[in-house]
Amino acid sequence: MTDLHARTVPLEYGPDALQFDGHPTVLFDRPGLTLVGWGTALLVPAAGAAEVLSRIPCDDAVQRPGTGVVALGALPFLAAMSGQLVVPRFSMGIARDMDGEVHRWATAVGAADEPLPSTDELFDSVIWQYGASPDAAARPEVEVTDLTTPLTSQGYRDMARNAVADMRAPDATLQKIVLSRAVTVSLSGPLLLSAVLRRMRAFEPHCTIFSMPVPNGTFFGATPELLMARGARKIWCHPLAGTVSRGDTAREDADAQGRLAASAKEHAEHRFVVDDITAALRPLCDDLTVPKEPSLVAFRSVAHLGTRIEGHLAAATSPPTVLDLVERVHPTPAVGGSPRAVALTAIAAAEPVPRGYWAGPVGWMDAQGDGEWMIGIRSAQLNLDGTAVTLHAGAGIVADSDPAAEATETDVKLTTVLESLVPGGSARLR
Repeated sequence: MTDLHARTVPLEYGPDALQFDGHPTVLFDRPGLTLVGWGTALLVPAAGAAEVLSRIPCDDAVQRPGTGVVALGALPFLAAMSGQLVVPRFSMGIARDMDGEVHRWATAVGAADEPLPSTDELFDSVIWQYGASPDAAARPEVEVTDLTTPLTSQGYRDMARNAVADMRAPDATLQKIVLSRAVTVSLSGPLLLSAVLRRMRAFEPHCTIFSMPVPNGTFFGATPELLMARGARKIWCHPLAGTVSRGDTAREDADAQGRLAASAKEHAEHRFVVDDITAALRPLCDDLTVPKEPSLVAFRSVAHLGTRIEGHLAAATSPPTVLDLVERVHPTPAVGGSPRAVALTAIAAAEPVPRGYWAGPVGWMDAQGDGEWMIGIRSAQLNLDGTAVTLHAGAGIVADSDPAAEATETDVKLTTVLESLVPGGSARLR
């Protein structure tokens, strides 16, 4: 047994999810579900998280997805299961049903030999976290003072051109590769992350907003892509691959999305991802539904091809946890390439700096092994003193790719994140 115990209680009302002025320890906020936590009751290795969580007794009066003892975190792109998750000391959850009904709850985790807070005490603890921090209102707006990158847009074009040449060679084994570039932004003062997260939510209402502690800083972003989710024996994911920039007018936007829908190159890039995930999941499932054709999925600055894959884990076996499933499919060709091992070797040789947590899994898991994990793209890492941020953006390269167009795609993705950080700050990219 662990030396911890927990309690989850319903809350009749509470603050809006992103109205805090300080920094929560962990945040996972998607349409329909918010989990936000403060403090650290326990750090859990991702590889053994399910067993640890299952040993923490919890009096759960709510019994919904995301209640009880939950671990949240960001995992590195490489060796994801070597990362750690946070079990918050206390947390708040908000869920909205399909019929619009809202459910709120709070969870406390503490030492087994000490009493846990009452419902009223938990509510007071949540409300206290949403009080204005002393310097929030007086803190001046930060500005971008410098922008550096080991790989310019021209350098990215050259890297993509080399990859295309490799894939066109007669003896080529590489079929697709996702190449990324990094940009580091220096700021005039500490960034107020809570304001950035609110901007991200306003700019990208259909994305998942997240903020997670990582070594040497905070990893945060607004990701559009569901890597893997599990609820009991049901599993689902929604890979995105194939991208076009949105148009500035309704006509331009319709034309752009029409080109994406008709592009054989973009469909081929997408198919690598769907086939890879399907091959990984089908042996585990009694049934797996994979649409024959992708759908268009539009966000603020770009549109993607997306395929929602759903299935049920085999009833005759002990089901793998959501992190077991993540380990099986990550990194997908949406952020790595195909074949996976060949692509990862090529990425390590081509990219000038390690990815760190960019494109790694971000999400949560409960004591039953259920949870949701996104791909940590459209993201950035804030350093410990809050005065510098490192961003990555990538594009999928196949043999038919236009290196200039792929470089432009990374510019668009970097601009989207930069504008959330510092409105107007993306001018430095040009």
